Amino acid sequence: MSNDRRSTDVKHSIAGFYFQLLIACKELVTMSKHYPKGYVGVEYGADIRVNKGNDRYIEAKFYKQNYFTRYSEAIRHTIYNFYHTHRDSNSLNGTFVINSNVPISNSDKKFFNDWNNQEFSCRTDFINYVKDCLVYEYIGKDAFSEKYKTFKETYQKNHPHIKKPKYKSALIKQLHENLEEYDLYIPNEVLMKDEEIFDFIKQVSFELPEEKVEKYDSIIQLNNTIEKSLEELFPGNSQYSSIRYLIMNAFLNTTASSNNHVLYVNDLEDIVSDHEESVSALFESDSLVKTMKEIEEELIKYERKLKKSGFSSQLEHILLVLGVCTEQWIEDIRLHGEKKINNRFIMSAEHTYTLNILDLFKAMAEISSMAEISLGDVNLKKLEGINNIGFSEYQQFSLRTTPSSSDREDEETLITSFIEHSLKEQEYLKAMGDETIIFENACEICKYDKKAIEEDIVLDIARPYGGLAQQGLFQSFDYKCTSCLKLNTHDDECQFANNFKKGK
Repeated sequence: MSNDRRSTDVKHSIAGFYFQLLIACKELVTMSKHYPKGYVGVEYGADIRVNKGNDRYIEAKFYKQNYFTRYSEAIRHTIYNFYHTHRDSNSLNGTFVINSNVPISNSDKKFFNDWNNQEFSCRTDFINYVKDCLVYEYIGKDAFSEKYKTFKETYQKNHPHIKKPKYKSALIKQLHENLEEYDLYIPNEVLMKDEEIFDFIKQVSFELPEEKVEKYDSIIQLNNTIEKSLEELFPGNSQYSSIRYLIMNAFLNTTASSNNHVLYVNDLEDIVSDHEESVSALFESDSLVKTMKEIEEELIKYERKLKKSGFSSQLEHILLVLGVCTEQWIEDIRLHGEKKINNRFIMSAEHTYTLNILDLFKAMAEISSMAEISLGDVNLKKLEGINNIGFSEYQQFSLRTTPSSSDREDEETLITSFIEHSLKEQEYLKAMGDETIIFENACEICKYDKKAIEEDIVLDIARPYGGLAQQGLFQSFDYKCTSCLKLNTHDDECQFANNFKKGK
């Protein structure tokens, strides 16, 4: 059977990936003096792989909650990934580390403290926990979904008075009482013997704070550690912050390379030796690390602004939606390039204008936080027509923005910019018609008379690009704006915003 272990950690924001790169930088610069032949890899068998003679795998889990429990999805999934890495490599010398910005819950603290201290008074509890993590993952896969469905039906039949059954917890409880049934939910070729699982357990540890460390504090602490280490390694230099970005960019390059997956300690010398020229080139170009830096700085400001404006109760939801958008956005940029991906959102621009696109995501996150029912998961990928964002339980939309204030302030100019961009990029060929186009605006685009589109705009614009396939296409779109979707400018009289809130 094929083991599908593609990442399901879609809830991690851009902060999570940025956090991962910073930890990789810290590991590289802090090992330099003592392990001259060491190396660090990002997304190479784990979030981070460190080699100081023996492999050390690190998963960096950045949480918005105040703590996690033993059955938190990201922890379970990490144990699952580590288990397979250990099994596939057959390594008895490597170590596996789960790093997070939040502590374990009080109820599970003793369990993980004992684990870290290698105090296994009841080895079976820890062995069964690893099996539990595997079960949680495999019951979601086709080969075991029917067995899990049968379990749920039987459980519901035997417990008819429970209104909201916790099926997974019930299954785990049953497995603890009937250990031989683990074989029903874990592939035979995957499940190791208990002694082998225990050998794996002894290689796993947790690096966790006593109290939650906020996003911006975590980043500041890591930055300070990295730059202090760089100062010790390369004294007399004043551009340690810039060198840090060069190292981060070098790690990004390894994730895109088919040949070189890691950075070696001796690579630092090359990075630092011509850093002045490299830094200039890095920030003059539309590099991904520059984009990530801009996003991270803006998200930190945005989080503080929401708290200051009295929206703390909606903060978690907003940052979750915004995090998914930015993570998928960055992933697409890494795969397909910044210009191609950002052209799906930006009009009338030769440059990428990262923060303009981020503002579109903010608006969608804010209106979804006001929704009376769940709109489902947000997604930027594989959508219909020219849509570039969608909610699984609601609708799909096409978000558009422009750096031109002249475009945003005038309805006809804004529509003209959209049509010109669509024709130039040949987006109209992918359109289904009737998509809802949402503009970042400073005008009343939703009140624009669409008759003028065909009469005054389309015919003139279409000529340089050849014949227009569907004359009425641009009239079929529903043109809306972000103004009423935002918390600070929300209008209770706006039908579009109200439909959004009600999931209509």
